[in-house]
Amino acid sequence: MRSFLGIGLLLGLVAGLPDRSVAEPYPLTLEQREQLRTFIPRTFAKLDGQRPVHIVALGDSVTWMYIRNENNGNWLHSYVAEFADKLAREFFYTGGVRALNPEQNHPAKLREHLGKEIYLENLAIGGRCALDAIQRVTTDAFVNQPDLVVVKFGINDSNRGYSLDSYRRSLQRCVDACRENQADIIIVGPSITRASSGPTGWGLTRTQATVAREVAEKNGVLFVDMGKALAPLGGGIPVGVEPEAAVLTMADRLGRIFETDPPSDVPDTLHPNESAHKVMGQYLFDAVMAKPKPADGYELTGRGELADNGRVKATVKLRNRSDQPRKGYLAALSMGQLLTPEQPYHAFDIPAGRAAEFNIDYLRRAVQNLPGGNAAFDVADPNLRLSYFVIDEDGSRLLDIVSRLEPVSVEWISQVFHDISNGVKLEWQFLNGANQPTQGKYRIGMGSAVSNWVDFSLEPLAAKRFQATFPFQPIEGAARFKKPVFVEVEIGGRTLTYPREIEAVRDLSLGQRVALTPADVYSDAAREPLAGPATLAEGEDGVTMRADADANFLFFTFDIAGVPFQDVAGSPALIADLAIDARPAGQVGQFGFVDKLRINVGAAEGAVEVERPQLAAFGDGYNMILMPEGILARMQTREGGARRLEVRIPRSYLFLHEWQMGSPSSVLGVNAYLSFAEADANTGAAIYPPGRRHVHASPSADSDRTLYQRDARGLGVLRLTTEPVATWSAHLY
Repeated sequence: MRSFLGIGLLLGLVAGLPDRSVAEPYPLTLEQREQLRTFIPRTFAKLDGQRPVHIVALGDSVTWMYIRNENNGNWLHSYVAEFADKLAREFFYTGGVRALNPEQNHPAKLREHLGKEIYLENLAIGGRCALDAIQRVTTDAFVNQPDLVVVKFGINDSNRGYSLDSYRRSLQRCVDACRENQADIIIVGPSITRASSGPTGWGLTRTQATVAREVAEKNGVLFVDMGKALAPLGGGIPVGVEPEAAVLTMADRLGRIFETDPPSDVPDTLHPNESAHKVMGQYLFDAVMAKPKPADGYELTGRGELADNGRVKATVKLRNRSDQPRKGYLAALSMGQLLTPEQPYHAFDIPAGRAAEFNIDYLRRAVQNLPGGNAAFDVADPNLRLSYFVIDEDGSRLLDIVSRLEPVSVEWISQVFHDISNGVKLEWQFLNGANQPTQGKYRIGMGSAVSNWVDFSLEPLAAKRFQATFPFQPIEGAARFKKPVFVEVEIGGRTLTYPREIEAVRDLSLGQRVALTPADVYSDAAREPLAGPATLAEGEDGVTMRADADANFLFFTFDIAGVPFQDVAGSPALIADLAIDARPAGQVGQFGFVDKLRINVGAAEGAVEVERPQLAAFGDGYNMILMPEGILARMQTREGGARRLEVRIPRSYLFLHEWQMGSPSSVLGVNAYLSFAEADANTGAAIYPPGRRHVHASPSADSDRTLYQRDARGLGVLRLTTEPVATWSAHLY
């Protein structure tokens, strides 16, 4: 844990020292001063007066400065530090940039110059997603009262296929938190990654980048697109080359942003090198200072139409805004993990002031567990988000199109459902993507239940809400299940299907036992419906979970029968991950951050290791450091050879929860993943395969299209009463 007291003392001492440097900062233009006052007013006021400036960086491994050489983890080589260094030079902070609490074996400064400094506190963590920013902005991000917060996520969100809705909500929470704490914020779009050898794989993070731009514009904060910062490094290509060869040459050049010195034995396609970080830092600085950029002269517009077999037909117009004819190449990129262009390579020859039109078909990626249908876009973001490289002799650049789908798309309003007993009310809206009125009819289904056909009409580019209530019919004997949900539309002589899936988990009461389900069984697409049993038969192998509570403690008991324990290469025989949402009433089960409590169990009996709970482990807002010694976990062998893991968590650790014992309306969110080790047949190292992972709700952290493991909406519900309950909770995805 970083020492916040140490940081505070350091800032206080530095602020109190006399400074003999009297040089004035370089004069700014009126446009620059207006830009700085608009987007970073608090920071600019301090820069203008040469007072101490504190920057906090939130992000993933790119912001943390992951790189495969000696600079790994050295924040002072990251794009944020490059940006801060340029601020220091512009405003004559002769001491440069100081990293607060740098990683071990890395310096706090690159140059030991004396004078006023800009302070950089890097709270980025490798492998994290945008939702993880909520952990920091509700706990430690503002401990040292930063002037500026730089937020950059998206690589992991895109790689794992997590929801754009979650990404959008997370960035909005960052904006709200910065405003509550009077800090400036810059939203930085994710850098580009290379998901495949061809050009299409460069589009993986672009969906997140376009959403980040929309969040920034909605809130009037600065957005800086690191994909567009790096794209020009692909360079220019002369005319007359075959389009595919031209684009592949440009893409290979661009791939050098991942090459390190010395070269790494393992190719990297995610993390930019030091030279690329310098480019990103300069681009961020230029965006803040609003220095003029040469007009590029290209404008890209387009629209997309849903076609049969899950295809999307896009019509794209590239306009030449310059006064000279332009020749070059257009390369279509993938739309995240959803759509791949069938023919990505195109040449163009456009007279001055004119446009060229391209018709590009996109193929839908197969999605596990979904029935056939048209492209399954994000549950709450049905927009078409297409990106393209535009390459000519002068260079390469990255352009995006965001548009509605034609003839209609579906946006789901209701995604989380609680207190389900008799029925499930689904709410959505149809969006007309065309400039003319449209009409048709629809029906909606959940599982085997399907509604009658209903007529509807939409004005041009309009949206209209609809709803349908289905009788709730739990699968007999199940504690959890998944069912398909779909909307089918007949419009203009065509039938379009928009598929989704819903997961329902039975609410628990105190003292009630529930069986956990092997993850491979629960995610087997061949089984219909997908369900997990509520109980185990007498003598049946498996894992059951029970929760109890009193005024002082929350207890969990896991009984394990017939599942062998293996000590493998010094790794835990069992990793028990327990998620508990103990936020205040009204927040439990809603969007937010909940981390896992990890328990590492060996094959021996007795007390077992509990890892230290992370900040916000029990929900965003839990900003107290909690020691693992307060949590008791023990393993014992029972009569007949069954194992029992017992976990006891102090009520005082769940201090934000109202804890109304005996009240069915007093709820906690809960989830459990018990992963049992076995030796890998090739390496002998410990692995935890899906068949040996037993789950309470969604099957794994990274399974196809599930909610992120730290999203509180994916947890089951525990009611603090011993009275049996017959309610369920569910989420749509």
